[in-house]
Formats: sequence, C-alpha cells, structure tokens
Amino acid sequence: MTPFAVRTLAATALLALAAPAGADGPPALRFAPPPAASDEPCRPDHAEAEIDDDPEGDEEELTDPDRARFLARDIRNAMRDDPEGQFDFIAALIARRAAVDVDFSEADATLALIDLHLRAGRGGAPLAAAGLVPALWESVDMLGHRERIALARYYSDGVGVERDEEFGQHILRETAYLGSAEALLEIARLQLRGEMVDAWTAPLDLTVTMAFGGLLGALDSGLCRRALRIAREYERGEVVAADAALAFAWRRYAAEMGDADAAWDIVQRHLDAPAGAKDPADLRRYLAIAASRGRRPDPGETARLLAEGVVTEGTLAAILGPDHDPGAAVTVAPHLDLAVNLDTLEPDESGIYLDHLREIALMPEAPGAVFTRIAAELAVRRGRWASEPEAMRMLEEAVRRGDGAGMARLAGMLLRYRHDPARRDRAISLLEETVARFGMAESMDALDGLFRCQLPDAPRLEEAEHWAAAYRATGHEVVRITENDLLALDPNRDPEAIARIQSQALDGRPAMVAAQVQRLEAAGAPDPALRFWAPRLGASRQALEDYAELEFALAAAPDARDLSVEMFRRIYLNNGVTTALDLAIALTEHHARDPGIVKEIAHLLTMAGNRGEGAAIRLLARLEGGDPRAVYERFAAAIEARGDFLAMMFAIPFVPQAKVADYTDRAVSLMVCGTKDADELGDAAAIRGDGVQSHHWRQVGLHFRGGHVLSKLRLSDRQMALHAKGRAPDAAAIAARDAADGEPGAAVEAFRLVSDPALEGYDPEVATARMAELAARADLSPLPVLRAWRRAGPEVRRMVAERVSVAPLLERAAHSGDPAAAYEYAAILRDGASDPAALAPALRWFEEAARAGHPGAMVDAGLIRGLGPALLRDAEAARNWLDRAAALGEPRAADMARMVRMGAGS
Repeated sequence: MTPFAVRTLAATALLALAAPAGADGPPALRFAPPPAASDEPCRPDHAEAEIDDDPEGDEEELTDPDRARFLARDIRNAMRDDPEGQFDFIAALIARRAAVDVDFSEADATLALIDLHLRAGRGGAPLAAAGLVPALWESVDMLGHRERIALARYYSDGVGVERDEEFGQHILRETAYLGSAEALLEIARLQLRGEMVDAWTAPLDLTVTMAFGGLLGALDSGLCRRALRIAREYERGEVVAADAALAFAWRRYAAEMGDADAAWDIVQRHLDAPAGAKDPADLRRYLAIAASRGRRPDPGETARLLAEGVVTEGTLAAILGPDHDPGAAVTVAPHLDLAVNLDTLEPDESGIYLDHLREIALMPEAPGAVFTRIAAELAVRRGRWASEPEAMRMLEEAVRRGDGAGMARLAGMLLRYRHDPARRDRAISLLEETVARFGMAESMDALDGLFRCQLPDAPRLEEAEHWAAAYRATGHEVVRITENDLLALDPNRDPEAIARIQSQALDGRPAMVAAQVQRLEAAGAPDPALRFWAPRLGASRQALEDYAELEFALAAAPDARDLSVEMFRRIYLNNGVTTALDLAIALTEHHARDPGIVKEIAHLLTMAGNRGEGAAIRLLARLEGGDPRAVYERFAAAIEARGDFLAMMFAIPFVPQAKVADYTDRAVSLMVCGTKDADELGDAAAIRGDGVQSHHWRQVGLHFRGGHVLSKLRLSDRQMALHAKGRAPDAAAIAARDAADGEPGAAVEAFRLVSDPALEGYDPEVATARMAELAARADLSPLPVLRAWRRAGPEVRRMVAERVSVAPLLERAAHSGDPAAAYEYAAILRDGASDPAALAPALRWFEEAARAGHPGAMVDAGLIRGLGPALLRDAEAARNWLDRAAALGEPRAADMARMVRMGAGS
C-alpha cells in the first residue's frame, strides 16, 4: 500500500472503529475524505497518454506485438458478435495470442476461455469438462487481484467446478490479505449476508474501512474515479450505511482534486435539491471549478441556472469569462476522441493487417468472414479491379464457409459479367440466399436494383417491385431527407421519420448516427446526451464524414461556416484519405479564391484520384481547366486498377473502343439504381455514339420508384407515403393526454400551447381557464407555472391578472424557502404596492431571497433600502446588498450602488 493510502487509512480508521455497526445492516461507518491536495491529479493534463491502436498501420513487417494487437481486437469483436457460432475459432485465436503475446499469460488465456464458455452459453457441464477452473487455480500465483476474485466466485457458485464455498472463501481471504480492496468489499458483503468467511476475524466496520482505504490508493490520475466509487457506496448503502452527507463530501473531494464532472455534479445536485437545501453560494463555487476544468454549461443548463435564480447573467459572465457565449451553438465536438491518421499521396498496396488476415485464414477454424475481410482489404490496398482474381477466390472460400457478407460481396463482383448467363444467375442466387438464410435486408434492395437497372434486359419490373416491397417492409432503408428538412422534422407531423432515425442510429447506421447528432445539437440537447452519442459517432469514419458534411451544409453564417470547415479538416485528419474528396468539395465551396486553399484542394483531389475516386478526378479536371484527356491519362492506371463508378464514367470518352463495354459493365456493377447514375450511363453512351445504349438507359430511368419526373423534382417520398394515413397527434393533444395521465410538466405545457400568440392553438380564454386550474393545484411547483405565465401573450396576462390570482402560488413557494420564488413573490408585492407601507412586505421577501444568495434580490433590496420610502431606508444595508451583488457579477449592482451613494450624499 502506498504511503499516501497508509496515511489516509490511519487518519480514518479510528473514526471508523468508533462508529457502531448497525445491528441488522451495513455499519454506520464514517470514512471521510482526506484534505484535498493542490496539484489536482485528475485534471485531463495529468492523465496518461493513450496508445494509438490503428489497425491499418503500414509498417513493413508484421511483428509479434502487431499480431497480439490484432488478435486481441479479433477476440473482442468475435466474443461480442457471435461467441457460440465462432466458438472454436475464438478458442484458437486465444491460443494463438498466448503464443505470440508476452503480456498474455497462460492464466490470461484460461480466463479468456472461461469467459468464452460463459458467453456462448456453455457454462455448465461443457465448462466443467474442459477443466479450466481447476487449471486456473493451478496458476493462481500468476493472477492479479481481480482474477483471483473471479476464481473465488467460480468455486463459491459452482461455475465450471463442483461448488465449494469454503475453498472460494479461502481464495477470497488470501486475496484480501494481499491488499485487494475489491476482495475486502466482497468479504464485507458476505459478512452482511451472514456468510462469515472462515478465519476472517476482522469486524465488519474494519473490513469496510480497509477496503475503502485500499480503494482510495495513490495520488494518481485514477484517484477521482476511485473517490466517486466510495461516494456511490455511501449512496447505495450496500456495504456501508447510506450517508448522503459523506457521499456528497467524497464528490466534493473528487471535484477539488480536478474532476470536472464531479464539480458539475455538485452544481446539478444543488439545482435538484429541495428549496431549503439549496446553497447558491456553494453552487456558484463549484460552477466556477467545473468551468475552469472544461465543463461549461450548455444553453439548456444555462437557462436553468438563470431560471432557478441562483445566478444572474452577470454572475455567469464573471464565472465563465468574457469568451462564454450562453447562446453558442450546442456541439458534440468537445466530446469526440479523434486521432491523426496521415495517408501518403500514393496508396500503399501492402499492409501488416492484410498479412495478419492471411495468417489467420490458414487456421482450420477460420470462419468465412475472415476471407471476406481479406477481399475487402485487397480492394483497398491493390484496387477493386486489380485485386479481382484473388479477391474472388477469397470470396468463393467465404461462400463455402457460409458467410453472408461474402455472398453479397461476391454477387456484386459477378455483376461485372452480367452478359454471362451463368455468372448473372449465380449473382441472383447468392443474393436470394443471403435473404433466405441470413435475413439481409440490404440484399433485397440490391435485388431490386439488379432487376430494375443492372441486368441487360432491365427493367424487369415484376421482380423489381417484389423485392422493393419486401425491402420497404423491413424498415431498413435509411431516411432520405435534405439537411434542412432533417432539422425541421416535427414529432407532430413526422413521428415515424424521427423514430426511424433514432432506431437506425442506435443500430449503428452511419448516416443516421450523424443525423441524430445534428438533431440533438439543433435542439440544444444537454451535455449527457451529447456524451452518449459522441463515442457512437466517433466509432465510424463514415458517420464522422456524414456529420462533417451536415455540419458544413447547415452552417448558416460566415463564422459558423469557418468552424464547420475546421471540423471537416479535423475529421479528415482522423479518417485519412477516405474523407479527402468531401473535404476538397467543402473547401471549393468555402474559399477556392485563396491560392493556398486551391493548393490544398489540388493535393486532396490528387490523393483521392490516385485511389480511383472519379468525383475527385472530375473535379480536378474542372478546377485545372485544361484538357480533360490529359487528366485522364494522368490517372488512367489508377482508374484501371481502382476506379469507382464515376471514374469509369470519366474514362469512357477516352478509352479505346475495345474497353468501352468492359468499363460500362464495371460501372453498372457499382451503380446506384437512381436517376443520377442512369443519366451518367446514358450520357456516356451518347458521347461514344451508341444510340441503342443511350436509349436503353433513358428507358431504365423512366421506371424508378415514384417515376422519373418525381425523382428529378425530389418530391418528398417520405411525406407522400404517409399522406393518406391521417395526421399524427398534435402537441396540444399530446400535452392534454399526458396531463390526464398525471405527467408533472404536461399541464404547464398544455397552458403554453394555448397562451403563446405565435402558436396555432393560441386561445386566450382557454389559456385563462387553464391558468386558473394550475393555480389551484398544490401538487405543482409554482415556478414553472409562473414562468409560463410571464412568457404568455399580453392579452393572456391581462385576462389572468383580472381573473386569477398568482400571488398565492408564489407565496407558497416563498414560504418553502425557494429564493427564486421569494424574489418573484417580492416583485409582485412591489408592483402592486400602492403606498410606502405596502412596500414593506416586498422588502422583507427581497431580503429573504438576498440572504439565500439571490443576486437580483440583493439589487432590488438595495434599491428600496437606498432610494425607497424614508421609513424603509437604511443606507448601510443598501450599500451592503449592492456590494454583495456586485461581487457576484450582477451587472446592475455597481450603477445602483453609485446612485445610492449619490442620494445619500456620500
């Protein structure tokens, strides 16, 4: 145990021993945090640097450390995706890793095999027959504390071995003697259940004290995480009696030691606390700590801070600094963990990851997915056309081993040979098999496109419509929507589209993850929501690219456009060349007049062009403004080896006649069955003087879903498909329903919907009636009700003032100790005061709120004390309140203080 932990344990153990244990529950133990250190070890700049784990590194030789890294990832992914179906393969990977990874011991391999059995549902007799748990005991000296505890549980619970609680407790006890905090907590749990560990003589409170002392550990970057763990134990009350004050103290300690989230958590707890338990001064202090460490309130949180009355805009400005913009756009950017992956100008045809895949493909247990991954890697490394012979051999093996993704990929490659009946029929058969065996919805869409566009005798509408209908029924198709329409989706008009975006985003569809994040940003989502989605966005390079494109398209002002371009550049550094083309397009739109940016665009487009991206080659030809044939000749080799659909289209006017048919077939195998690609093919045929093929593609274009003209006009298929289903419930209907179901905020929302003159449902009479109902309800918090009333239209406020008294609402809240309510109530009393004596109650409530730390109340109390009626004046008290308000950053306070001093002649 470290000296720091020893000192901490010594300082707290006496307190713990002095506290009696509960007779029928956890001990009432007081384990208080030590004094906070000054160097804040939990600050982000104290954290250890993360190791870059790029699976596509380009080192020249595959080494054992590389193998270990790739194998660890393969095991993790296969365990997550299909532990039962790939059981033998995962077991073989574990054995292979044990052979090449010096940090992966025999005991580690045994633990991994046990985990595999449990995940695959083989934890009973199969695990026992494998003898893995007894083998783990034989290597117990090699196990860490966590692994020893797992072994103890296996014996105690009879997992993979005959149940032996006594032996399990023996392992647990020995682990505790080694200083394991988790083992000590496990022993404490057993003691609380009356299952005393044999030969463990320490009383329960001392056991928990030692566990907490071990948990706290050293002054390192993990200190705050461990402190928060102790806080949670005091909150849960499982091994120690629940103690909200101590839990709060440990959260304070984590905040003082540099954890921004812990500091913000204290702010949040003050906001959520009952009126009498709020401490505005403490809230402001930890708001400042959180802000200094990077956790700043978003617009929604800022609005709540202001609404609760614990800070004013001036206070926030003083705490957060002049650069804080409470109206700044909400963005996920600070929560993205982006790396730097630089690509060369020319593609590298070798790679250690490909070498690794070739090695594990030699394993007899290798599933078909390994061969599909080799084919995909070959296409990236050597080009889709240059690698075709070897890739097809790999895919044939993937098909033989039953891999659905390999079947679909092979079908796509066979379409290059669509004029060969045998290969064409096999492509159709493979796609149909992926639907029948694996339920692959994307294959239904591929079959629709194949019959509608890609076959030589297309369109074959009967077959195409069959698969189109089947695909629509799956709900798998991404929501096709423009950027602006995405943000305009309304739950009262488009609930189905919103639900599909959310569901597909949770399913990991890249375009929908990007769309969901953009909707959250536009709605001013709270920080926890952005933190939830950030790793899901960052896990996919395609999702990041889609997000960058949306960010750029939605930028509505010059400064927003500048920020979106910098975000695009940052994502390009993370993604590498896959994002080069889209960044180049954004830069061309952004500022292609700048010579420096023009040079950057040319570099990006050349990188993408060298990888066969036709859009990059075409844009480069336009930007250079020279002879397109010269550009083609520069990229001819890349197009031949790697060219995508648009690369084929760019090349067709320039290739020899003997290549035209092959390049057309390559393009057709890659096309998207839509107006744009059909037009490209028709134009290419016309350029080559092939009237028959040009007419063919015009005929194909007439048979897209919705018709050619509708596709051209981009009418909303989403709304058209729903036009006969009737309108969705509107906001008023939903609020009324929720209010009837007892939802706390629904009644206030129902009032807002009829009290805002800008809304369709505005109705002053109904609004007044609803306010009367709200005022009579003692179960509602009065502040949301009053805020809604103050935001209502002037006619509603006038009618409510004439017919409904809101003062009782405020008085009730003010008497409960809520400073914001006291301030609101005082303002109503002040506004209604008809003589100096009637102003005295208002002053009393202003001072009540001011004593609770409300800066605005301090100013108003100071004004009355300084410039009000003579019987209420107190110059010293006025200066006192105004000086305190000024110290809190209240912007009115300084000017008001000068007025009071002038009025008093000082």
